[in-house]
Amino acid sequence: MESKLRPRVVLWWGIALTVAGVLLAMLMPQLAYTAVQQPSAATGVDQALLALLDLVVRVIGEVMTPLGVALIGASVVMAYVGRLLDVRTSEAGQARAVDQ
Repeated sequence: MESKLRPRVVLWWGIALTVAGVLLAMLMPQLAYTAVQQPSAATGVDQALLALLDLVVRVIGEVMTPLGVALIGASVVMAYVGRLLDVRTSEAGQARAVDQ
């Protein structure tokens, strides 16, 4: 049974998470500031919900970028180890062919 985790898939997930985390970190303060400055913005419960949303988005943004970078590094390691295993497997096959 083969794993569905391929280096290329892990690389694309890493790139997507990194870009999404960076965009979230860059754009969220401006979007939150725009939402707060609306003339219809209420105080009280709405502000608490906005603060909670801001906290959740900041935590997600702070986790997404390092996770994406780690996945990019993991895909490089997966590709390298996969090639080493392929080389060793082909060398072992050649040694068996020579012995026979």
